Amino acid sequence: MTDMQKGVEHCVVIGGGSWGTAIADALQKAGQHVSLLVRSEDTVALLAQGRCRQLPDLAANAPFTASTDATILRSASMVFVVVPVSATLDALEQIGDFVPAGVPVVMCAKGLVTLPDGETMLMTECAATLEAHPAVIFSGPTFADEVLRGLPAAITAASTHAEAASRVQQAFTGSQLRVYAGTDPIGVAIGGAMKNVIAIAAGCAIGLGLGDNARAALITRGLAEMARLAMAAGAQPDTIYGLSGAGDLALTCAGPHSRNMAFGLALGEGRTPDAKLAEGRHTVAALAKRAKSLGIETPITEGVNRVVNQGDDLKAVVASLLARPAGNEGLG
Repeated sequence: MTDMQKGVEHCVVIGGGSWGTAIADALQKAGQHVSLLVRSEDTVALLAQGRCRQLPDLAANAPFTASTDATILRSASMVFVVVPVSATLDALEQIGDFVPAGVPVVMCAKGLVTLPDGETMLMTECAATLEAHPAVIFSGPTFADEVLRGLPAAITAASTHAEAASRVQQAFTGSQLRVYAGTDPIGVAIGGAMKNVIAIAAGCAIGLGLGDNARAALITRGLAEMARLAMAAGAQPDTIYGLSGAGDLALTCAGPHSRNMAFGLALGEGRTPDAKLAEGRHTVAALAKRAKSLGIETPITEGVNRVVNQGDDLKAVVASLLARPAGNEGLG
């Protein structure tokens, strides 16, 4: 009996950072055969010791098998793309070169790719370039260090291919990572990207000393922005109120454990944030542009974009947001 007949997948994780390592660990704990495709032999050596470069203070886990040779993709029955958003298309090119047709591709980054001509692509749009592979969007409230420590978490695997989503769900059975299957990859992709931007805004509010009331208001109105944009892009409205929307937003805005929240906190306190801290700073311009093209008002997203990318004064942006007519509660 083959591994596939016994329900064992050969999962190749592209990317050996904190989230890639955490996913690989959960898959191993679920009894899957796991390999990581990474860029350097130093990372291969660290992973062989059960360690992650980005999380050096964590205790060692079981050893991981890793390689810098992309030909390991040829034997994959499932591929997880866990690279920075900017490296997504390069990873998909490798998949096109080596991965057999029909193998599910699981997109794990949260953001939009900005092309040289200024156009933007959601993770779903990037995945659509691989016509021979069913795509799954994998997103939810998951800090990598907690998953790697074996703490429980829940996440969504969404796809228009029900069988592919089910296979991803089953691959984690027996691990600490509880996977819920979904049918709305666009909504999951938008939730995962946009919550980072709202978390920057929430961090700014706390850094400015505006209090928890202001943070709660930003989270709630930010959720409305996420829902408006998702629906305009063709997503199902309820998706934004699930794990990949409201759930991930709540986690990301909870405190400085979130890199995006920490980035906003530094801005609010008048400090120069670490440019490597937050995915949201790279995503906000693309989201603002996407919202404008769809005719959707996203004042919080636009405000963050003005501060992060256009050099506007944070206090002036906050004042302009407060000066907006309150209107009726809801998605408007």
